[in-house]
Amino acid sequence: MRNAAGLLLAVGAAGLLVLRLLLPRRARRALPAEGKAVLITGCDKGFGHALAKHLHAKGFTVFAGCLLLDENGDGARELKNMKSDRMKVLQMNVCSDQEVAEAMDFVKRTLKEPEKGRVVNITSMLGRMVSPSRSCYCVSKFGVAAFSDCLRQEMYRWGVRVILIEPSNFVAATGILTAEGIDNQAEALWSGASDTVREDYGGEYFSRHVAMMKSFVNSGLKDMSLVVNDITDALTSPCPNNRYNPMETYWWVRLQVMTHLPTAIADWLYIPGATL
Repeated sequence: MRNAAGLLLAVGAAGLLVLRLLLPRRARRALPAEGKAVLITGCDKGFGHALAKHLHAKGFTVFAGCLLLDENGDGARELKNMKSDRMKVLQMNVCSDQEVAEAMDFVKRTLKEPEKGRVVNITSMLGRMVSPSRSCYCVSKFGVAAFSDCLRQEMYRWGVRVILIEPSNFVAATGILTAEGIDNQAEALWSGASDTVREDYGGEYFSRHVAMMKSFVNSGLKDMSLVVNDITDALTSPCPNNRYNPMETYWWVRLQVMTHLPTAIADWLYIPGATL
């Protein structure tokens, strides 16, 4: 039974791999950027910062929301120093209702036609499949994916497209993880844990997982172009996909396996210790 299931899965995975490799993405017609505007959050660094510069170069008017504008952060300062009428840098902490409202009011007052046509949200491959020791991250990404799926269905009647970008591992490119940040978070988690949790898991187990998280600091792809290009297509294509998967072939195949096959079989393939 195990051998037969393994053979069947191997054939299926091989078929998916062949299709992905042999069917190149078609060249897609893009809508003109002239007169178009986009509001981007998280432009201090990472995907947001790269996207702001990329879309500005294509001719968009960019409203770049930055967490650290008021603190003269490096990313915000670089965007401001472009001194372009089409690059408008805003103070925007997305956890502050007041700052979000002020940013939205500025956008509405600035645009001649303030009705936005598309919503593009960034989740992760971990918004559709889980990974041990990343429960908090997975929960947040699953939440964004579910919200976006609901919003997409609600917005059809008004002609507003809602699109999800689901990248794989771009830790090295974005700098989302640092050794110092992991240590600080680990200290807070351990000091805030109850005596029962500490006894059940033990310091050795916890330290091992902290070390494992540190090993991911320089992991993943270093080039953000896959993500930036997919976001650009989502914004400019006359018929954008509902979902984009900027990732290596390995992760694309694993995502299909984890989301389409029975859970027991998917776990058996990828999770150490799992049995059929």
